[in-house]
Amino acid sequence: MIRRLVVLALLVGGAVLLAPLRVPTEGVIAPRSLFLFGILLLTADTFGEVAHDLRVPRLVGYLVAGLALGPSVSGIVPAGVLEDLAMMKRLAVGLIGLLAGAELRVADLRQRYRQILWILGLQLGLVLVVLTAGALLGRPWIPFLQQLEAAPLLFVALLFAATLSVNSPMVTLALLTETRAAGPLAKTTLGVVLVADVVVILLFTAAFSLAQASLGGQTEGAPQILSHLLLEVLGSILAGAIVGGVLTLYLRFVKRELVVFAIVVVFATAAAAEALGFELLLSLLVAGFLVENVAPVRAEPLVDTLHQMAVPVFVVFFAIAGAELYVREFAAIWPLVLSVALLRMGAIAVGARAGGRVSGAEPEVTQFVWTGLVSQAGVALGLATIVADRLPVVGLAMQTLIVGVIAFNESVGPVLFRRGLERAGEIVVR
Repeated sequence: MIRRLVVLALLVGGAVLLAPLRVPTEGVIAPRSLFLFGILLLTADTFGEVAHDLRVPRLVGYLVAGLALGPSVSGIVPAGVLEDLAMMKRLAVGLIGLLAGAELRVADLRQRYRQILWILGLQLGLVLVVLTAGALLGRPWIPFLQQLEAAPLLFVALLFAATLSVNSPMVTLALLTETRAAGPLAKTTLGVVLVADVVVILLFTAAFSLAQASLGGQTEGAPQILSHLLLEVLGSILAGAIVGGVLTLYLRFVKRELVVFAIVVVFATAAAAEALGFELLLSLLVAGFLVENVAPVRAEPLVDTLHQMAVPVFVVFFAIAGAELYVREFAAIWPLVLSVALLRMGAIAVGARAGGRVSGAEPEVTQFVWTGLVSQAGVALGLATIVADRLPVVGLAMQTLIVGVIAFNESVGPVLFRRGLERAGEIVVR
């Protein structure tokens, strides 16, 4: 470890010395960006090992490494480099979606659908109610609500709550991969966060349309919004079915160089998603699910390949996610950030435990499932960006608060979930 830290220090020092030599480029990843990407990954992997030695999830180390090298702290990896690396992040998101879909098995869903639906419904409903009410009651201390009239106030508060109700399939899958947990708590949590991902996007879109209309912005009518949502979801499912068919044919007739083929499939799907307007994560989740549960081939080679790729993929995703966190923007409002984060966490805990009791879930699921629902990551940040871009009156101020809460949840959530898995006795790798 000491030798590794020395090598890392030399590389980081070299990156600092090379800073004056940077050359702007367009359309391609600059050589300097690739060099800094390598340093970012090496730093993240080293920090991950340190975190593991401290009995903290590795992904927390990845996030800290990204934050330390990113624009918010040292600036060794500047914002322009992060823009260059966007394609790397899309690749990581796609591979994680494919793996998540393959981890969802019909037998598990059939056995646990009652627990998943009750836990999801009660915790999501309570988070929406509590955060909306909290925003309305805390209006004097929340900058983007202070000047709003009654109708816009209600709908903007609802949008704020809907944005923060999202969970993180990325964090859940990363923790389950790291710990190899596969018990009732692990299966239930994974099912809840994957189903919630689709439900929350629909809720967010409806809340966003209401807020935009109440603020006087141009928006579509309710039938148009519903049809747009339906087309996007159906388009994602159709794209996932097509990708699943391609994977099935490849597994049946070729079954070679699966790593290269998976990467090509993800890049091709990402390009199609950007051109046609469907959701990359949802489409690849559907593809992985269909290959594992429906296709008349044995999907184990693909699943094993994805598991082998999982660790470097998680390093890429969470290192870049950490570098994209901007701490200076919300340092001045940390009491508000902490209050909102704790309010959300309390609502999740109460709602998830109530859902577990109502559905007759195992005691360890009822007690600890909430720990896996606190984390937030890429999807939540994406929704916050949409708010900032399309609601000019309140969007930027709302994004600052939301990103602050996400940063807290992204740091604390993995630790809580690992502790929950540990207390439930489901951790295999310590």
